[in-house]
Amino acid sequence: MARSLKRPSHLFSTLLAIASLLDPSRALFGIGEKRFKYEGLIHAGSLGLDQLQGQVVALGDYNGDQYQDLLVLDPSRSKVDVLLWDHSSFRFQTEPAASISAPDGFRITNVVAADLNYDGKLDVLAMGQRNPMHQDPSEELQMLVWLSSPDGGFNSQPFRVPSSTLSQPVAFDASGDMQMDLLAHEYPSSGGVVGKLKLWKNLMSPGFNATTSDAFQVMDAPLLAGSDGRDESCQLANPHSSSYIDLNGDCLADLFLVCSTPKSDVQTFQIWVTSKGSPSGFVLSRTGTLPPGSGALSFADMDRDGTIDVVFPSCEPSSGVCYINIAYNKQVPLCSQKSEGLFGGSPLTPREGDGKKDGKLVCRDSQNLCEADDEYVFDFTVSDSNKNLFRVPISSLTEDGVILLTDTSMVPSLPVSLQLGDFNKDGYPDIAVITLPKGGKKDATRVHLLQNVACSSAGSGPGCSRDSDDSQRTLVRLVDGAVVLDNYKDVRSVNFFDVDEDGTLDLLLQRLPASGDPSASRLVTFVQNNFFHDAFFLKSMTLNGACQSFCEASTASGRKSKFRPWGVNYGGASYKFTVLDTNGVRRAQQVGQLPQVNYRSLLTPYSYFGLGRTNNYVESLFVGSTRHQKDHFLTAEGIIPNSQVFINPYQGGAGSKGGDPGMWSKQLYLHPGDWIPWVTIVLITIIVALAGLVAGLHINERREDERERKRAVHAINFDAL
Repeated sequence: MARSLKRPSHLFSTLLAIASLLDPSRALFGIGEKRFKYEGLIHAGSLGLDQLQGQVVALGDYNGDQYQDLLVLDPSRSKVDVLLWDHSSFRFQTEPAASISAPDGFRITNVVAADLNYDGKLDVLAMGQRNPMHQDPSEELQMLVWLSSPDGGFNSQPFRVPSSTLSQPVAFDASGDMQMDLLAHEYPSSGGVVGKLKLWKNLMSPGFNATTSDAFQVMDAPLLAGSDGRDESCQLANPHSSSYIDLNGDCLADLFLVCSTPKSDVQTFQIWVTSKGSPSGFVLSRTGTLPPGSGALSFADMDRDGTIDVVFPSCEPSSGVCYINIAYNKQVPLCSQKSEGLFGGSPLTPREGDGKKDGKLVCRDSQNLCEADDEYVFDFTVSDSNKNLFRVPISSLTEDGVILLTDTSMVPSLPVSLQLGDFNKDGYPDIAVITLPKGGKKDATRVHLLQNVACSSAGSGPGCSRDSDDSQRTLVRLVDGAVVLDNYKDVRSVNFFDVDEDGTLDLLLQRLPASGDPSASRLVTFVQNNFFHDAFFLKSMTLNGACQSFCEASTASGRKSKFRPWGVNYGGASYKFTVLDTNGVRRAQQVGQLPQVNYRSLLTPYSYFGLGRTNNYVESLFVGSTRHQKDHFLTAEGIIPNSQVFINPYQGGAGSKGGDPGMWSKQLYLHPGDWIPWVTIVLITIIVALAGLVAGLHINERREDERERKRAVHAINFDAL
């Protein structure tokens, strides 16, 4: 029997050995020809957009098939087409699935795709001007809304929304009803002085009729007074990169506003934290000044400590030196998770207690991550003594010395932000930046991918010292496998985009056209990320809770159409979780969902986060909504890596005041890998081999028993004679 027990192990080892001889580009047990075999970044072409006229202005899942589609603005700036992704052909469809056309005299400058009337389908909010050449801060920014039609597409006739100034409105949830409101300055129709911030309160609901009721009500913003009663109103800069994202760690999105200073180019900021106990819903928490020459702000957890940091470029007006800046958000750390045992350190459950000492929060329990740290620190002071501001010259990372802060070829000019995405799935977001080469041709640019690495592995990287540990991070330009980026000399915007939703972040480049008006059209190119990383990822998308499971709409013919509300772009959701790495160290991470929609930010409606190397499930995923209720978040346990999670915070639909996270639904979709058929074949082969082995041993045993029986029958009992 001992011999038979070894046979399955030997067979399995043989199968693994055969699998290891396969082409590594096919992945483990790969099947069929892979589209890309080279390990690195690969030019993937236009993916069906080679004849594109216009430019990509927004992203969204229009048809709810879990693939991201593109909203494209035509060269006349008066029409937007929806181009669907076709998974079977691995390209975008050339024929628009839906279109909107603006009335005469309206030139679109920004597009926001979101569910505005809370019916579970994607609508379009377009911002525009009569003459985009005029950029006086007191100019009028008109807004039009096209609602989705139950029969498909959008309503042919849009309705107007009260105008604002050219400082584009900030999208946020003012009252915690999961609907998108706007924060901006009302346009002074009489030509007066621009007033204080106003709130565009969303009044729409399913079946909304613009001819009988208003879509938005303009009222005083819920953040006009400081804690001491003084007027603390912010004058939004133009352009600005204000954001709606959790900054104090309570899984409830806050407002980060970028403000202008009268008669000065210096920009300031205000952080208004959401307070469910405050009558207005928001409380002024922090103010400060951004470094001179600061560009657009981006937000991500750069050091993987469970807090959202601020990342931005800057070019000093006096010296012209350009920097990449990371303002770290310092909050209380995770509670101690390790102890010394017989064999060294080992992960333990969170220590007893709630992380508080004398009623003060001193650390966060891994099972209670959504607790606010009111003493969080943001310090943008440019000083060698400020350890909370990582600041490195771009010339020390690349051969170029100037960062592209503004795309001046556009009309109006658009800010160019640093794009953040975890391309190697290690849990630390990386940076895509566009620079201007020294001595290059006019309008020439270069794209660089800066990898977020530990100082201990980077050696003498910028900002590192001899005694640096894994908690200190630096940036290193990716060279190996990134040669293809050197071929693009005319890029004006770069965005992380998961082509075909295969779980790896790729790059979407918009480049200057070979001919024609550079302010009206772009050449779209995709760069496929084909690095073979042995790490995991997770995607998560929180819906707006408009429908329980399926949404229903009545068409013009009277029939009911049912659909899943996966196409809603809901901004403000928060995710916090911990993961055990292969060394047994518990790492915390935080990610925000769609924090910005201004100035064509082109952020995906879902959140993507690398998990790094781990041999475990995601223990507890905390999902925060923007509801102003007692419990605004839920905890999902045991999430499988390489999957996509949908959270639907349904609590009765529009206008419902009751409910809690216990009513929310969770759906998990495993990422389909190409190796699954081969794993199935190997499993069936092993089962058949084991079954054959057992059957063979059983037959041999029966034959042996039969031989023994026959020998017993013919044996002579000599004692009986």
